Amino acid sequence: MDPRNTSRQCSECWHTHRSNRVDQARFACRSCGAVLHADHNGSRNIAHRGDAAWQRGAVNRPSHVKHHA
Repeated sequence: MDPRNTSRQCSECWHTHRSNRVDQARFACRSCGAVLHADHNGSRNIAHRGDAAWQRGAVNRPSHVKHHA
């Protein structure tokens, strides 16, 4: 999973821009206006990407775990 731009991408609308990251602690999306703590926004993006990778089957599942679509 590529971690690039997790701190610059909006976890609400997916808009990515350098100026979304206001400072070390604040994130403010220039597109949808979402305002979040920067670490919370970044962690939501990482969670979304992890879930997407899991759904694509890019994550190796243990053989005893069954996939339900």
